[in-house]
Amino acid sequence: MPQHSVLRICHILLLAPCIFSSEDFDWTKNEKGSFQYGTFPSGFSWGAGSSAYQTEGAWDKDGKGKSIWDVFSHKRGKTHRNDTGDSSCDGYNKIKDDISLMKDMKLNHYLFSISWPRILPSGIKTDYINEKGIEHYDNMINMLLENRITPIVTLYHWDLPQVLEEKYGGWQNASMINFFNDFANLCFERFGNRVKYWITFNNPWSVAVEGYETGEHAPGLKMRGTGAYNAAHNIIKAHAKVWHTYDTQWRNKQKGMVGISLSADWGEPVDVTNQRDIEAAERYVQFYLGWFATPLFNGDYPQIMKDYIVRKSAQQGLSSSRLPTFSPHEKSYIKGTCDFLGISHFTTRYITQKNFPSNRGNSYFTDRDLAELVDPHWPDPGSEWLYAVPWGFRRLLSFVKTQYGDPMIYVTGNGVSEKMMCTELCDDWRMQYFTDYINEMLKAVKDGVNVKGYTAWSLLDKFEWDEGYSERFGLYYVDFGSKNKPRYPKASVQYYKRIISSNGFPNQREIESWKRKALETCTSSNQLLAADPLIRHMEMVTEIVVPTVCTLCILLILLVNVRLVSSEPVDVAVLISYTRNDVTKTLTFAVILCTMIDPLENGQFDIPDYEHIEDETFPPFPPPSSPGRRDLEEDAFGNEGEEEGEVSKLAEVPVAKRRTVKRPRPKLDANRLISEKGLPALRTLYDEVKFKGKGHEAENLKLLMQKMENWAHRLYPKMQFEEFIDKVESLGGKKEVQTCLKRIRLDMPIIHEDFVEEAEVPVPEESDPAGDGVFPEDPFIHSTPAPASLTEEQQRRIELNKQLALERRLAKQKELESSQNSVQGDADEPSTSSSGQYPIQENQDISDQSISNQTPHKEKPAVLQNSPLNDNDGASPVPNDIVDDDDSN
Repeated sequence: MPQHSVLRICHILLLAPCIFSSEDFDWTKNEKGSFQYGTFPSGFSWGAGSSAYQTEGAWDKDGKGKSIWDVFSHKRGKTHRNDTGDSSCDGYNKIKDDISLMKDMKLNHYLFSISWPRILPSGIKTDYINEKGIEHYDNMINMLLENRITPIVTLYHWDLPQVLEEKYGGWQNASMINFFNDFANLCFERFGNRVKYWITFNNPWSVAVEGYETGEHAPGLKMRGTGAYNAAHNIIKAHAKVWHTYDTQWRNKQKGMVGISLSADWGEPVDVTNQRDIEAAERYVQFYLGWFATPLFNGDYPQIMKDYIVRKSAQQGLSSSRLPTFSPHEKSYIKGTCDFLGISHFTTRYITQKNFPSNRGNSYFTDRDLAELVDPHWPDPGSEWLYAVPWGFRRLLSFVKTQYGDPMIYVTGNGVSEKMMCTELCDDWRMQYFTDYINEMLKAVKDGVNVKGYTAWSLLDKFEWDEGYSERFGLYYVDFGSKNKPRYPKASVQYYKRIISSNGFPNQREIESWKRKALETCTSSNQLLAADPLIRHMEMVTEIVVPTVCTLCILLILLVNVRLVSSEPVDVAVLISYTRNDVTKTLTFAVILCTMIDPLENGQFDIPDYEHIEDETFPPFPPPSSPGRRDLEEDAFGNEGEEEGEVSKLAEVPVAKRRTVKRPRPKLDANRLISEKGLPALRTLYDEVKFKGKGHEAENLKLLMQKMENWAHRLYPKMQFEEFIDKVESLGGKKEVQTCLKRIRLDMPIIHEDFVEEAEVPVPEESDPAGDGVFPEDPFIHSTPAPASLTEEQQRRIELNKQLALERRLAKQKELESSQNSVQGDADEPSTSSSGQYPIQENQDISDQSISNQTPHKEKPAVLQNSPLNDNDGASPVPNDIVDDDDSN
């Protein structure tokens, strides 16, 4: 008898006891015991995971073909803020860096996926094999092994080649079975001598339901009632074919294993004494996990699933079930095709019976006849769907053991997200999540469940599908706004590292020590994160400014040869005629313009007057930097909260009326810089405070954000925006908001402060009733800033203007004080000046010492509720107490 036949018979005999030893699961027994100290068995594997599209970026580099997610995410409105995975974490170019992070954590394995269109751009092996894609994964696998990290490779993590979707309809077409088998066989051939753990599909439930039922994921099809079932049917058969291909052609040579990774939430009956609730909970798990696991272990779909769908189909007047059927040959071919079972688990639901009438239409969700509930006391730090319910993990693992004959289990994904724009690296909630869930897994192992390894999800923050970059699952924080995509360790990195080193939880004292040390290390990481924008500015100077200056110097030498430099004023029309259709001369002309000293002062180039420029001619407000498309839509945040009932329930915020003082508009200055972080920064603060449920603070920030919309077309520099940030800083006492504010400050462009002579910006008397040149209504519109290089005369004028402004302020202050004192001597009522100026507030410090500095004096911002926003149509949209002390200068 051939050796292969003997091995095949032995393999079936080994699976037979597992298949026939399944027993009924006890739904009434839920032991939510206390924390259990102890360690995992020797050889237990600890790791972290990722996927190709979520982390690699380089979506069109080195011959890669398009995937369905490349096309789907580029369609407007499909992902949060229209984010894409075009660059993501730039993992394609940062293999060494990421593997060094894994080595530092002492990971035993790393779970990643191979991009099908990076290997086969068209998806078809006979068309073209991209050797650069092969080389990329070759290098990655080799580096992992050199660092003693075991690669666990997923063949399909949702990035189907777009060509196969367009030509064949994707997973709705049975042709995908052979195409996928060819791709898998190529991977076995090129990488199988080093890879011993293969996963065919990651979470096929999401591929089928969210890709072909609800349309939330790529390819975005809404084929309700049939699309998900057909896709899943072909995926199951594709998995079986790949398993047989490896079993017959590669197992003897490579000694590896092939499994599948199934995602499953646990479903717990609302009432364990109610038989209807127990049956509903079982249906929930069978429609979720059993849909794919039962055919692989038993050869067919769960009986309860077949019964419900055929009954629903008959009620809807269909002659056959909407759930496809396996032929007898297919059942035997599929059964037993799982060397190990990957389980990806994140949360739990309470389940109860709920009947959906047949007139509700065809749907996977209505076929189940159940309702999902959550306990409001469950922690929910991140994604809306993810609640921390640790005991559900142990229940799920026990269910797998009893239902599928105690298979070998690898936990292929478990973790928690945070949903915020600026993050705290001290993620104590993630450390608690890992503690509780890993401990429940330890209890399951003690119960006899055959768990061989655990994969924390995920190594890095990454692209989260339709949620874009709004959710972060990573152990390492990734700054997606930076070109280099730097990684910063969160506190959970050190904590998870300690769990790995100890292979579990030795004792309470050590665990508490781990948490304390992890939180200490994250403080320094926060400082690095806050300093990163400044480092980026320095890199820009090195990479752009210095080479540009050198180039200009060379071109200046050329100017002498063409005799364009002279003491006479330059005729622009002559220069334009001279440079027409000549690239070299055009560059020369640009150098002349750049090297002219003080063009505003010598009058050779006029800047158009502010009054004659329409709003639409202003430079467009720049969108925030992101790895993909992130177009800001109007009211993208304001309406979101109201629809979810988060902000709409907040109490009304009182809005006070106040007098307005119109300010003359200055000339538009070409040297003025546009702040790229203004509106996005305010949106971030609003998201931040709303996420923390700060009540009035969230509503106030919402009002500020709406008024900020009116400023989007204006030009405003750094110092004035910092005054505004100082105002809203009092709204967020949380560390997350403070960290966010620090980063915003460092992201502001640096410019000179604004000082000009009085005559340059005429001030009508009726616009300045106080007579001191201070206009509190609009700190973002200032006079023309001084040039970057100041002459001695300009410096002298600045100092003189400062002194004059100081003297005027002191004189005016004395007049106000004497006026108030005289009035208070005659009456007990508080005084207001008869000339119409604003009274001095108690917290407004205008002493000689406080205003004698050369730099603007910043008051400690008052709480916004004490100085409410102006709601007049003609008023300037800023809080009443945001005043720039140096505005008169």
